[in-house]
Amino acid sequence: MAIAFLDDINLNDNQAENLVIQRIGTLPAGVEAKIVYDNGSNTIKYYNGTGWIELDGLGGLAGSGTVGTIPVFVTNTTTLGDSGLTVSGTGASTTLGIVYPFTRLETLRVQGDLIDINATSGTAGQLLSSLGSGGGIDWIDAPVSYTKWIADGVNNTPQNVNDGDTYRINESTTNPGVTAFSTTKGGTTIAQPIGLLTKNMSLSSPNDYATDVLLWGPDTTLVSHKVNKTKFTDVPISTWGEAEADLVLGGFKITDVGAPTNGDDAANKTYVDNLVVGNLTFQGGYDASTNTPDLDSSPSASIKKGWSYVVTVAGNFFTEAVEVGDFLIAQQDAPTLLDQWVTVQNNVGLATASTVGIGNVNVNGPGNLDGLKLSYSSGTATVGVDIANNVSTSTAIGEMLFLVYDGGDTGDNLALPIEAVATYVNNATSFAGNNTSSGTSHTFTHSLGTGDVSVQLYDTSTKETVYATVARTGNNTVVVTTASSIAAGAIRALITKVV
Repeated sequence: MAIAFLDDINLNDNQAENLVIQRIGTLPAGVEAKIVYDNGSNTIKYYNGTGWIELDGLGGLAGSGTVGTIPVFVTNTTTLGDSGLTVSGTGASTTLGIVYPFTRLETLRVQGDLIDINATSGTAGQLLSSLGSGGGIDWIDAPVSYTKWIADGVNNTPQNVNDGDTYRINESTTNPGVTAFSTTKGGTTIAQPIGLLTKNMSLSSPNDYATDVLLWGPDTTLVSHKVNKTKFTDVPISTWGEAEADLVLGGFKITDVGAPTNGDDAANKTYVDNLVVGNLTFQGGYDASTNTPDLDSSPSASIKKGWSYVVTVAGNFFTEAVEVGDFLIAQQDAPTLLDQWVTVQNNVGLATASTVGIGNVNVNGPGNLDGLKLSYSSGTATVGVDIANNVSTSTAIGEMLFLVYDGGDTGDNLALPIEAVATYVNNATSFAGNNTSSGTSHTFTHSLGTGDVSVQLYDTSTKETVYATVARTGNNTVVVTTASSIAAGAIRALITKVV
């Protein structure tokens, strides 16, 4: 059974390889532009809207030679539209001529030499040229010309460079770096580009960076290439290439550095100071029994906001008792009062399964949280769902349940039948329905809320898969288009949401 297509197929200019045209013994009812292979005549036929037209089997189409058809060339009197073909001579001297609607006759030799309007061959070196005004073509002698160059020599003395001579510009020995490039010729104009090769120039250090000049080539093409002079002191550092070794400044500073924006940018002092001030900066231990270092009696004015100390020996800090492990953090520069410090105490013990403290977890008994399992060790509690030990397994579909959480008022764990899950998933991810009206355009409203859907069509009478143009016109609709009208209910669409 052949695959049924309900709409045209667009190959987008691609090939249909290994294609065989339908073989048929009895010609069917004609459909305009339909092509078949007639087993009776062993020819290909197409339907032109009124009858079957047969290809002649030789690669041409049968026709009278009128305008718009390709004739079968059988004699030299056959016409091609309003023009004609003529044949003269035999064998290697046979010529084929074309008579145009304005009665001009052009003759082209199939073999041998080219001939002009007078049917004569040219001589060696001649050219075929149009005579103009409908006069055809004729042989003419090739024009002879050459270009004589006038080159300026030493002291601008003209020197003749004749045809056949070689004209060459060598690199200057007194001004190294100046050289000539390949010439170009357009019409009668010969261009000789002159360029600057800095690699051939001598190397030397400038005597004065402010007054000595640097040769600079700002243009990229040879035609517009120019050389300017630029002071070394005027060349911005941003035009230099990337460094290939460490940059040594010899003890000098880099000044006027902007604020950084990227991770690998250099940072100026102001930017760094703004980041550091107010951040936690660990200064070491604090002996509260001896006030060492002095933080509460005569504290140093150099103490900055963010400086922090850890208590190593218990005692009093101002009027507050502190223990080993407590953390003291300055809230402002040069603090002198207790409330200008923050004390982070470290005197809370590790929790056990029955004692409230760090890491304590209370175990719930049976109730709404059935199925939860808790284990505890050294202040760490592990909570998980213990389905294997809480729910017995079953092979009956009707007895299979999912453990789900009710997000409503109860907040209980509920049992959800597997059939309910399947029904919800099917309704949320798939659609099936027949076309509801006849015609060539059929809209299926799937309400799946996305254009990412796959669509399959089948014939409701034969149950076979069919193909048509499918367009996803929105997040909830698909339009199926067929080349010819089909009845309501003739096709069924199966639409699946891709998740």
